[in-house]
Amino acid sequence: MSDAIVETATIRLKPGVTEQQLVAASDSFQRFLAGVNGFLRRELLKDRNGEYADLVHWRDQASAEAMTATAGTSSECMAYFALMDLDGVDPAEGVRHYASLAAYGAT
Repeated sequence: MSDAIVETATIRLKPGVTEQQLVAASDSFQRFLAGVNGFLRRELLKDRNGEYADLVHWRDQASAEAMTATAGTSSECMAYFALMDLDGVDPAEGVRHYASLAAYGAT
């Protein structure tokens, strides 16, 4: 077992927001995240029903929590969140953190 954390966040787009807008904002958000201490990697996902999710890998819980605490100070984060239908909910409320118990690669 390691200290690694996997973060998930479901994304529901505001009416009228396109997937292309989401990807463009995600690209900008990624450039910001690349400089955040403890960030390892991230994927923007889409399921067959057209729902989206972010999957973020962090070195440890402290790194993930530090990012959550500073998200509101980042124009890239705010532009990304602005595309999401949050119904007045804090974006952090839809975020879940999981401790990595084991990791496997292709053999």
